[in-house]
Amino acid sequence: MRKIYTLLMTALVVGAAVFVCGCTSLRGDDRNQTSAEAPGGANLTVVEVLNRDDNFSTFVWALGASKLEATLAGPGPYTVFAPTDEAFDRLPPGTLDDLLKDPKGNLAEVLLYHMTPGAYIASDVASNKTIATLQGNPLAVGVTGGDVTVNGARVVRADIPAENGVVHA
Repeated sequence: MRKIYTLLMTALVVGAAVFVCGCTSLRGDDRNQTSAEAPGGANLTVVEVLNRDDNFSTFVWALGASKLEATLAGPGPYTVFAPTDEAFDRLPPGTLDDLLKDPKGNLAEVLLYHMTPGAYIASDVASNKTIATLQGNPLAVGVTGGDVTVNGARVVRADIPAENGVVHA
């Protein structure tokens, strides 16, 4: 079991690096404006913000498969480092399929590692060295070359507001 957990965490770190670093274009959207940032976006829960943005459909689907949607629909606040669909597409073949074999276990652990208690905007993330996750292991955060980083991977879209938190891609 420890070997599976180690493999899973390795896949998570690699996946996080791929999805954050690899997303330079989000299906033609301007990096500074998304449908989630439209007027009234701050009145939506994190789940509703993610649902309204087509770039997070795989992440939203994984939340449903793992039964974690209710968590992010709760009062929070939460910070979510959400991989885009493009990021999921860049994962090694079979990674997502392997996680889906245990949606309430391995997949849930990976998704909870992308969520933190508390609402951290980019400047808050930049001023910390680590942030606790809902999964239990901390994320290493910082600033590199003016970009916010999470586990060494660059955040490509930050501070997407929600009523119960904030989303970073």
